[in-house]
Amino acid sequence: MKVTEKQLKARCTDLNLGPLKDTAFGLKIERTSRGYTCSLVYRDSTPPEILIADASASEADACISGVATTSTVYKAIQGTIKPEFVPQEVFVKQHGERCPKCGSRDINPGHITSAKGELEQWHTCGRCATAWHNLYRLTGYELPVVMEDGAAS
Repeated sequence: MKVTEKQLKARCTDLNLGPLKDTAFGLKIERTSRGYTCSLVYRDSTPPEILIADASASEADACISGVATTSTVYKAIQGTIKPEFVPQEVFVKQHGERCPKCGSRDINPGHITSAKGELEQWHTCGRCATAWHNLYRLTGYELPVVMEDGAAS
């Protein structure tokens, strides 16, 4: 069955006024030139979190279903309080460019250390003062491409 934009928006509204009403977040769907973007919009000052971007209507519908199911489980387990830190998967999806606590991009990288093919870099948030370290794993190497004039790129 084909999913329409009207159905997606109606489903978000139903969830926001129903099961998500008592949570710390709501759900928002937007149509862009490349498809649909589905986001969690927090009720406090936390920046919105994009769950899926440039998706088809059926992919956006699946994302909405996932949020509905997760919110039901989340409410049953922890109540309606927003988690203190974003999940690891979300942090990685955001490429480590946001504070895992408040979502700010005002992060200050620190010293990098190395051990056994893994790099560790400490960061602090300029907004909420949270400190954490990012882990980087060695996945290989790449040789420079040599141009005809002998220059490397």
